[in-house]
Amino acid sequence: MRGLLLLADGFEDTEALTTRDVLIRGGLEVLTASISDSIIVTSSFGVQVAANTLLSKITSFDSFDFLVLPGGGRGTQNLKDSVLVKTTIENFMNANKLVCAICAAPSILGKYGYLENKHFTCFAGCENGYPGIFTGEEVVKEDNIITARSMLYSVPFALEIIETLLGKEIKEKVLIGLKGQVSK
Repeated sequence: MRGLLLLADGFEDTEALTTRDVLIRGGLEVLTASISDSIIVTSSFGVQVAANTLLSKITSFDSFDFLVLPGGGRGTQNLKDSVLVKTTIENFMNANKLVCAICAAPSILGKYGYLENKHFTCFAGCENGYPGIFTGEEVVKEDNIITARSMLYSVPFALEIIETLLGKEIKEKVLIGLKGQVSK
């Protein structure tokens, strides 16, 4: 299975990179895509990352099974301001593919009406002004949307994505490895 993780300048380091790391450990392929015209994207803490591709170069989303939107204050705003990101989210939602957002990024889904009548979580204060049922939980899955509250929950967020796509057994194997334990 293959996912697309969007990177915008100001993305939250842990939410993007830890999530990607855990997903790959689970056996998922994750393609990172810069939403700007540069393959180099700068995180909220100034780390420069080379994305795999530019979002503008992806002509079809048919080969992708899921979408990941990391947060970060400035990163989330840059994602919100992008027409290309809006179109990408619409494509995944219309195809009923898994859409995952963490921290401030669920507000993007709220802005476009995808959280209406759905349970979700996000960074405190980012839930205001959007229809939906804010739970404040660490990670929430409803229908084809997974949301997580903050950077601290990057690992449980990624594990929920793995469980949803690959099953509980794979999730448990990844969790054992993350804990430094040996599978029995």
